[in-house]
Amino acid sequence: MTESDPAEIPDTVPVMVLGGATLFPHGYMPLFIFEQRYRDMLSYALERERMLCIGHALPGIDSDESENPVHRITTVGLIRACVTHDDGTSHLMLSGLQRVEILGWEQHSPFRIATIVPQPSRIEDLDAVASAALEVVDLSSRLCGDGKPMSEQLREHLTSVKDPAAISDVVAQTFLNCPEERQQLLETLTVEDRLNFLSGRLSQLLTKEQ
Repeated sequence: MTESDPAEIPDTVPVMVLGGATLFPHGYMPLFIFEQRYRDMLSYALERERMLCIGHALPGIDSDESENPVHRITTVGLIRACVTHDDGTSHLMLSGLQRVEILGWEQHSPFRIATIVPQPSRIEDLDAVASAALEVVDLSSRLCGDGKPMSEQLREHLTSVKDPAAISDVVAQTFLNCPEERQQLLETLTVEDRLNFLSGRLSQLLTKEQ
């Protein structure tokens, strides 16, 4: 399942509301589930498509009381692995599949279920995007090694990826730490714009290391 195959994404998915959390397509997020409502949500997801969204909570609101507590653009993730412990808590690994927009809420309690629509990435100039992707991969590779943001294993994976949209999302998941910037890039559907933004941020990181 990839961004280019949105037909496999259901029309409704449960949403876990988290402050400052952003999952990108092609990225991974480990989660520890302990609240009862999210235990219920996990059971619901595992009985169906094994999918859920991470909703980046809007600042300055009570996410439990607000009608619309999260940014509308988010990512559907697939539960790749899940271990439930004797005390009822669970550790799981969520793999980002597809950008989506939340259109509304089918359920608010005990956990939220959203109605969603896919938001595929856009490529307007293939040559320009390919060039920008090569630059981002090169800059990322120079930030690989002991004590650096990217592991050698991830660098090898990145150099094998041919999809510029996937490259932008893997790099964003790895290198961006600011929650606002991560959400901004998640909401940027044009791949060239994402890659150009990342080139600037990676260049800044390299300058700091010198």
